[in-house]
Amino acid sequence: SLEDCQTRKIWEPEVELRIPAGAEFVNPLPETSNHFVSVFVFHRPSRTLHVDDTIAYGDHPSFLLKLIGFKHGSMAFHPSIKGPGLYSTPEAPFEFRNWMKTILNDWPFDNICCAHNGVKIGGAHDQVIELVNLAEPLFKKLSEKNRKKHSSHDVPAANPSNMNVSGDECG
Repeated sequence: SLEDCQTRKIWEPEVELRIPAGAEFVNPLPETSNHFVSVFVFHRPSRTLHVDDTIAYGDHPSFLLKLIGFKHGSMAFHPSIKGPGLYSTPEAPFEFRNWMKTILNDWPFDNICCAHNGVKIGGAHDQVIELVNLAEPLFKKLSEKNRKKHSSHDVPAANPSNMNVSGDECG
């Protein structure tokens, strides 16, 4: 299972796999709409990041996506980031943001392959940096919303053991 750190390390150093912090990977609920978290896969030889629904790239978006403002060449986080995508703790949005910044620091990708949406060849790293930076107000808003929902006594643990431990994803 990809929950196991040793499984994720099988293909290193050519292929690296990481699971985002701040979100449920094993059992995201509701299953029908929470498609936010996915395994991020970096293929070092091709400098390509493969990601499922967490990030969308608008390579000739459909008519429906255009109706909601998605333009050719644009990049966005999956809409469930605003709902069930991240844990409902004040820390979760910043854990995810910091995890993304670590990915950007560790993986020198040029290309991104986003499931269901599109492929960007060249310039993807800079565009993901921009995406994370532009999402800062959203991270703050989500954190504040979650802070208001929970008192300090009933905030659930944000990350399961052995996943996304600060400084070392595999603990």
